[in-house]
Amino acid sequence: MSLKLTVAHALLWGSLHWQFVLGDLPVHCVRHQVVGQWQFHIGPSSSKRTACGHAHPDIEEGQPSRSVVDTSKSISRLTLTLQDPNIAVTANSTRGNWTMVYDEGFEVNLGSLSFFAFSNFTFEGKQHEKKHNVSHCAETMVGWYRNADRTQFGCYYGTKVLQGIKNTSAPVPSVTHAPAAKSKPASADKPFNKESQKAHVTNLNKKLGLMQLGWKARSIPKWNGRTMREINAYAGIMRTSRRELHKEMLKHQANTAIGKKSFLQASPPGRPTALPLEWDWSNVSGEVDFLEPVMDQADCGSCYAASSVRMLTARHKIKLNDTETLPWSISFPLHCSEYNQGCKGGYGFLLAKWSSDVGLLPATCMRYSTSGTCSLECDLKSLEGKRYRVANHRYVGSFYGSSNVQSIKEELYFNGPLAIGIEPAEDFMFYSEGIYSSSNQKNRTLPIEWEQVDHGVLLVGWGVENGKAYWRIQNSWGPDWGEDGFFRIAMGHDESAIESMAEAADVVEDEQKGQRVHEFFDELASLKQVKKHGF
Repeated sequence: MSLKLTVAHALLWGSLHWQFVLGDLPVHCVRHQVVGQWQFHIGPSSSKRTACGHAHPDIEEGQPSRSVVDTSKSISRLTLTLQDPNIAVTANSTRGNWTMVYDEGFEVNLGSLSFFAFSNFTFEGKQHEKKHNVSHCAETMVGWYRNADRTQFGCYYGTKVLQGIKNTSAPVPSVTHAPAAKSKPASADKPFNKESQKAHVTNLNKKLGLMQLGWKARSIPKWNGRTMREINAYAGIMRTSRRELHKEMLKHQANTAIGKKSFLQASPPGRPTALPLEWDWSNVSGEVDFLEPVMDQADCGSCYAASSVRMLTARHKIKLNDTETLPWSISFPLHCSEYNQGCKGGYGFLLAKWSSDVGLLPATCMRYSTSGTCSLECDLKSLEGKRYRVANHRYVGSFYGSSNVQSIKEELYFNGPLAIGIEPAEDFMFYSEGIYSSSNQKNRTLPIEWEQVDHGVLLVGWGVENGKAYWRIQNSWGPDWGEDGFFRIAMGHDESAIESMAEAADVVEDEQKGQRVHEFFDELASLKQVKKHGF
């Protein structure tokens, strides 16, 4: 899904497990730590959206102080209660909904207002020559709010009302993450060559054969000359400190049932309730392909952006029934959004949210680049035709942690491809063909409160082969990887966390005709002038 600058296992080669990273800020807060009474400190609204002090893209070391809100002349306060699993209620009984955004922060929708902020974190000295981060799950960073029709925007931050604890400026009870374990540099940092990769793949195929997993591995030419750490950049970055992630995953198993389906997940009137045995948006009716060609994200943790923008492009084409429609720019939200961290990672849910607040641009206005900046390659005033934005960004199942196979299938079939987060094992890097199941299999139970995912991909279809159900997915590692850039993965038991975090969004015509995009670049130009001249 990205799914930013996350804290994860160090990449270890050989007997130790290494992981991709969808990426996030170095913070880890889960639902049960956020549930409770909160007070939102809300700055004044404006007809123009601002960055609320964040950079473009956001950076972990450059989080804005609360003075962005506190120095305002008029601050209002909103007291609300976040109930498990996704109900938000104010003191005057106004009801809404909320969701965790992975383990990074949370979004609240109440009445006509929508709020989002990252959970608070701090760095406290160094341990073992690495940053030592502490999560403060009862506070947020400075975040953003807006009204439903995108005419009023502002900044806010939240503090949890802790029973029996007086709120002060001191850090609130927190979750401390242990420092990363040291890896074995001789293996983790040794580049592959043609011979060493061939030997590794030969051993892997022997293991797969013995386990009868039903898929094959092969040498990938682009991996030659790269270490496992460098290969990891294709899926994100190595997190800056260690979490006891699998222990956390077991600890945070959800209690009972999956949440009710949203209206959008219900079968629309007049459409069949029984889904087909096979479906693929790259081969509709045996001839129509609504997808963009497989891309290579290269040395940039942009998997979340590639998968999410490709989702939006495909859904736009499907809605217009036009396979030749120009795709949306991946680089625009990748390099410009304050809700994600650019090539250091992000989440599809937040990319879609930012594209709802600001808008979309065609790919010709900002072509994909791993070293790009937030700079236009087109004249906004000369753009012809309608302007578009994202609407109704959402987790399948209504909130994070509530998806299942049926709800994912329905969303995929009725509305188009989905951005998905996965956590594959190291053998995935050498996938060639077949239905992937990890050779390091784990027992997974859905629904969950939180589950680690580290790589973002595009879910395009499903099928059955020799009685085994699978999902079909487009990756972003070029057409020479996997099955021409795609892979199939086992369905029904949350293989590699494939069914834990499905993200969806719609593309609609921008009723403000691109006004927010124009304002965004005007503000960016003003900030650059201030930085250049120091006033």
